[in-house]
Parts: sequence; C-alpha cells; structure tokens
Amino acid sequence: MPDQLLALAKQNKIAIKFWDFKPPIEAVYYSYPGKNPVIGLDYRILSDKNHFRCVLAEELGHYFTTQRESIITHCHHRSRIGAYREEYQAMVWAVNYLIPDRELALALKLMPSRKLKEYFQVDPDFLAFKLKLAKDKLLAQLS
Repeated sequence: MPDQLLALAKQNKIAIKFWDFKPPIEAVYYSYPGKNPVIGLDYRILSDKNHFRCVLAEELGHYFTTQRESIITHCHHRSRIGAYREEYQAMVWAVNYLIPDRELALALKLMPSRKLKEYFQVDPDFLAFKLKLAKDKLLAQLS
C-alpha cells in the first residue's frame, strides 16, 4: 500500500522528499499557490511500514481536504491526533482511504478486533480513530 500512496502523490504532482526532522516532527505538508505541493517525511519512519503508511496518508489528506489558494504548512507529530479542524479533516480522509467502511465491516465479521491493526497495516491510534468515526456514524444513523 505505500506504493499505492506514492502513486497517488505522483498522480497529483505532489513531491515526496525525505528529510532529517527533529523529533517529534515526522512530516510536513507544504503548498504554495502556483507550485506543486511537497510532502516532507522524516527518513526514520521508513523503518516502520505501518506508521509510514499512516503518516503519508494523513499528509495526502491535507492535499485532498484543504483549500490551495494560500500558503499551507502542516506538521505531523507522532504524539498527537489532529486537534485542529484541518488536521481532523486530513486524518478523516487518511483513515477512510486506508480503512474503507466496507472493508472494515467485512473484517469485523471475519476476525477478532485485535487482528484489525495487522490486517489494515496501520498504527493502533489510527485504527482507534477509524473505529471512533465508525461508532459515531452508526450512532448518528440510529438517532
């Protein structure tokens, strides 16, 4: 799946660059009007495929969910799930891309929930965020 994410970036003319960021920063999304956006990733996240997928998906989420008429910079910190609206929207895009609702519903029928993280190849907090979204969506449908 990292290949699919990288292909999506290429298809949308988003440059992917690797840098040596100072922790806790792991990634940056930068967009400037009239220029191709750039996602900068800390090279250290390459050692954890699941985490790499989650970080790259979230940064791509910024491209697909934010307006591009102004300069935009977002940083990914490992220790947080987006508190700001733009971070939240990017995270929603990312979890829905990596864990589609239909696939989640099918997986929940086929395996115990403790196996979902490995099945979808995501971080535990990423999966927890998706499960909360799914729960909220279900509760809204029941109301």
